[in-house]
Amino acid sequence: MNRTGMTLDETDRKLVALLRHDARRTTTSLARALNLSRTAVQARIARLERDGIIQGYSAMIAPDVVAGVQALVTLCLAVRPCRRITDPLLSWPEVERIYAIAGDRDAVLVVSVASPQALSDLADRLRAVEGVASVETTVILSARAGCPEKP
Repeated sequence: MNRTGMTLDETDRKLVALLRHDARRTTTSLARALNLSRTAVQARIARLERDGIIQGYSAMIAPDVVAGVQALVTLCLAVRPCRRITDPLLSWPEVERIYAIAGDRDAVLVVSVASPQALSDLADRLRAVEGVASVETTVILSARAGCPEKP
């Protein structure tokens, strides 16, 4: 069972994996890959969207095509629950995604900024947030186009 309370069957998991790999794939192509009818795939997608499993679709842009700097910013938080800190950060324009992680760090932010100086400024702003104990930045040098997610 996932955080929405809905249990995904094997076909749902395969469908989600296919869409994560290529959200523009046609319903007919998905139906062929899943050995289902196009109507059955459309119904599954509609249910997954309605139940909040599929929350949206986006374009993944290669970091080297977009001007600026993409980075991973790792946070140690001194406040629980962590969402008290991370949820408001989603509204920051530089923050593309936030992941809760296990280990000695609490969260990883995927950020996009105009320059190395802008990344430094962002790290300073994050350090100033009450409840943020430490901030570590890692610049993304390139995307490994030869290593896509497996469907």
